[in-house]
Amino acid sequence: MNIQAYIESGILEEYVLGTVSSQEKQEVECMSHIYPEIKEELMRTESALEQYALKHQTPPPASLKETLFAQMNFDEVTEEPESAELTSAEPTLVQADDNIKKLPVENDLIAETQPVSAQEVYADMTTANGGATVIYPSWAKFAVAASILFAILFGWSALQMSGVKKQNEQYAADMDMLKSDMDAMKKEAQYKEALASLYRNPNHKVVRMAGLEKSPESVVAAIWDVKTNDVLLDVQNLPAAPAGKQYQLWTIVDGKPVDMGVLDQEFSNKVLKMKQANPGAVAFAITLEKTGGSPSPTMEDMFVMGKV
Repeated sequence: MNIQAYIESGILEEYVLGTVSSQEKQEVECMSHIYPEIKEELMRTESALEQYALKHQTPPPASLKETLFAQMNFDEVTEEPESAELTSAEPTLVQADDNIKKLPVENDLIAETQPVSAQEVYADMTTANGGATVIYPSWAKFAVAASILFAILFGWSALQMSGVKKQNEQYAADMDMLKSDMDAMKKEAQYKEALASLYRNPNHKVVRMAGLEKSPESVVAAIWDVKTNDVLLDVQNLPAAPAGKQYQLWTIVDGKPVDMGVLDQEFSNKVLKMKQANPGAVAFAITLEKTGGSPSPTMEDMFVMGKV
């Protein structure tokens, strides 16, 4: 199994973000137990996500607690009844209190029952007229306050979870971008390493073609294998060919130009393989020709040239 390819597939990042299927989740967990490299990369990804979440977390406002408790009133709020109604109600309450105290004791259960005061009876009564007075017990008010507090905290948690989800999505996008950048850097490093090995090869003769009056800033190197006569081109700086045009490589043999093939339209960061060179070649040059090449070079459109 290609462990590095599995790591670079992106499934570990998806596993950490919780976007994989149940089958993929089991697969990742199984692979992390089998291969230490996968487990190490998984732990590194989880740590990176945790650090990202901690870095971008949004704490609740410092004033939230004070605002909540400022809106809560735990004192019993009662509406004072009109004097006439209170006067008419008091005898009834007193009479009810006296009746309760006069209940006969028929058994032990009733004997242990404490008498109920008129104030307690009055606290549970509501009058039917428009001037009704309602007194709620303290535990009910605490329950209402707790419910309000729970609802606010639940809403705040939902808002935070939404923010975390957006942060995770941003983190996934950042991870994809980072992975893309790392892949590009890896390819560029591989290209430079391969190119350096070509330049260091003692069997290769490097012919540097400098820019001419047509394009002074242009630079192209021809890497000529003197044993096989294979020729590679390292295009270091050359303007993009206009529409309908294409660059063409030439060698000079016995004072005559010899076609070495056309360059790819996309030649940046590439090593182009051209036709084999004649052992008697004394110079290399590149001209701009029509797409597909020309049987003879257009001298006024010569961009670079270099002697062997």
